[in-house]
Formats: sequence, structure tokens, C-alpha cells
Amino acid sequence: MLKCLVLVSVFALPTAPAFAGDPSLAVQYFYDNLGAETGLENRDRFVGPALEFLNAADAAWDRDETLCLDFGFPVDAQDFDDAEIARTLKFEETVDGDTANVVAHFDNFGEPAEIEWTLEQSAAGWQVSDVASTANDWRLSTLSCE
Repeated sequence: MLKCLVLVSVFALPTAPAFAGDPSLAVQYFYDNLGAETGLENRDRFVGPALEFLNAADAAWDRDETLCLDFGFPVDAQDFDDAEIARTLKFEETVDGDTANVVAHFDNFGEPAEIEWTLEQSAAGWQVSDVASTANDWRLSTLSCE
């Protein structure tokens, strides 16, 4: 009986999502897995406007193969040097209660880049609510996908 109780209690323990922890760790995932940001398996890492845009982009593609995003938003580019990005990546993080901003600074093909990530904390951990590039003046929350 005791063995059964121990086994049941192990399965009953809540499991922490992969994106729990500091906001920078939630953002780091996307740089460790460049190209995975639009994958359905990562959709639970997004919330709010970012999630709405990604879902709209999927719907547009399914409808008539409209491509709403033709670049990797973590790197603000279509092409990237993942080794250089990994080597130069630095984060600047500010947290205010249940919201956070993480600015990713890195070099891509010798050019400095900066991507701003806005996150919200929920029961699921830190989730991305918006992503922006001031250099190229875009923000996921303002992009349209028709």
C-alpha cells in the first residue's frame, strides 16, 4: 500500500513548464532554438497580442498560403549566424510585478541587433506577450495578418 501511495504522489506532483523561472530564461529558449518560435509545440510560450498574431498567421497560411511573417522575429532577419548570435547574446531585463521586458542584444553577420521582448507572468510562468524591433520599426502586436 505504501509503495502505491508513493507512486501516486510522484505522478501527482505538479510539473513546472519549461518556461518557468526568470523572464530572460523564457527568452533564452528562443535563441537556443532559433526557428522554433512559430512552431505549434511552442504556442503555449505566448499570450495576448503575440499569441493572437501567431494564430492569425497560421490561419492565413491554412486559408490560402498567405505568409504573414517572412523573417525570424527573434533575430529580425531572414538569415542568421546562429553561432555568432549565441556567442554575442546578452540580455537586459527589467521586471515590474507580473510584467517584464527583456532586451536581447547580439551580433548577426557582424551587425549589432536588438530585440525587445515583453512578457507576462501567469500560472504557466513567463510568457511572451509581444516582440519588437526598434531598428526596423515593427512590433508583433501591430502587425496585421489578413
